[in-house]
Amino acid sequence: MAAPNVAADGLEVILTPYRFDANDLRWLPTGEAAAKVRMSKEAAKNWRLVLGQQSLPLSEIRKASAMGPHFLVLDLEKQGHVGLRCEDELGLKQFTAELLRRKADYERFEQYDQSSVQSYFQYYAKLSNQQNMLQDGVRTSTYNRAIVENPDDFAGKSAMDLGAGSGILSFFAVQAGAEKVYAVEASSMGEVVRLLADANAFLTKKIQVISRPVETITPSELDGKVDVLVSEPIGTFLFNERMIESYLCARDRFLKPGGKMFPNAGTLCVAPFSDSLLHWEQANKNGFWKNTNFYGIDLSAAVQRCTKEHFRQPIVDYINPECLVSKHIETRFDFMTISVESLQKIEIPFDFEISQPCLVHGLAGWFDAHFEGSNQTVILSTAPWCSGTHWYQIRFLLEVPLAVNAGQHVEGTLKMEANNLQSYYLSIFMRIKGTDISSSAPCIDLKDPEYRFYTSANSYCPPGTAQAGAQQAATPQQYQQAHFAQTQNILPGQAFGAPQSPWVEATAVWGGGPQRPETGQPMVNGFGHR
Repeated sequence: MAAPNVAADGLEVILTPYRFDANDLRWLPTGEAAAKVRMSKEAAKNWRLVLGQQSLPLSEIRKASAMGPHFLVLDLEKQGHVGLRCEDELGLKQFTAELLRRKADYERFEQYDQSSVQSYFQYYAKLSNQQNMLQDGVRTSTYNRAIVENPDDFAGKSAMDLGAGSGILSFFAVQAGAEKVYAVEASSMGEVVRLLADANAFLTKKIQVISRPVETITPSELDGKVDVLVSEPIGTFLFNERMIESYLCARDRFLKPGGKMFPNAGTLCVAPFSDSLLHWEQANKNGFWKNTNFYGIDLSAAVQRCTKEHFRQPIVDYINPECLVSKHIETRFDFMTISVESLQKIEIPFDFEISQPCLVHGLAGWFDAHFEGSNQTVILSTAPWCSGTHWYQIRFLLEVPLAVNAGQHVEGTLKMEANNLQSYYLSIFMRIKGTDISSSAPCIDLKDPEYRFYTSANSYCPPGTAQAGAQQAATPQQYQQAHFAQTQNILPGQAFGAPQSPWVEATAVWGGGPQRPETGQPMVNGFGHR
């Protein structure tokens, strides 16, 4: 048997179309000639199934089933069941496997770890967690403005609210004039959406709750495609929880051509930061495992593993803008056009000019969400210089920081790879440009952050944020002392003339150059010393 033909973008086989005869209860040839069938991906868009001259998105393929070594049955959204016969048994087997794999990548819930999915829906089914999001004044008021101040996109139109939660965005859509809103909420929180809609007369007849994941909804459950999609599909660092992929799936299946999305784009922002106190905290969380006589057992063999576990965690808290040591870079993701598949692996190259002599302890990140409506453009920003949100900001630490002088460039790549835990693994490689001096964080688990805002008395809180009184921010002196401790192998709070502590191994890679500070001089962490 000849090997199947592999086209430039997917496996290609020759298939003959069949139809099912309900009277004879058997498949019969349609009389059409055999045609080339393949998977195709054009211009970084979603994968499509090409049947001769017909091109179908994966969103229109409900099911694919092998009915034997030579026969494949497709359940298509518009055409119903279509049979396809192939004389090449190996080719059909490989093609079917590729089709099912591409479809599974597109509709990911079956691939996710089921315990992760269960805990995800349990979390969002609790009113306390919905309350936390509703009481995020920046989030709720910005969504309200984005929807209500764009009446031309909602008045008299149909909308779908994906991941409706408490239903607040559905209710805003009705306030903006929407005639019908499909509130899609797969957790039991859908019951609350119905409860609230029925308790507010102006909402009752305009809200239809669909209590299932969007990937399982059929077109027959809607009165045609919708004019606008609204959603808050945003997780930590924009993509955690991977709900944006469901948002794109809803776009492909249920949004009219030319329809609107709120938000229609997201921007990831990253910048290098210097924060000696944070680095010191993480490096010294291994203190318990340094015990050499724990009930007669030496635990110190686990110290290195403990240290790596803590540096594998992203740090979620508010970032003092003074910690940033370069201008940030932005990467825009257009939700109107990007494909689901393009979010499986994300790479962000960077080249930063460092503004001051410092230890670069890693990368800081945040995001903006864009609502570019017909009447108004509204931006939801989670930047460090804006009022705080429940997303905070995020930092990815290098276990070994880079010592860099003002004017030097730090280049490298941030890579993100999706996993079946509804999140991403990240890696960072960073190098001082023009040298072989580098550092890296090979595996950071985006789903396992430390919420430092609640665990450290040194965490920063931006002015104007509701929880500003909840934490005591570190002073410039604390930051200076922490850095000095790193360079001198002493603990913050210990007298500078005291013996060095065996706890701390302050390690940094210097970039060299004529401006390198003398050993022992404190490297001020951005407090007016630029």
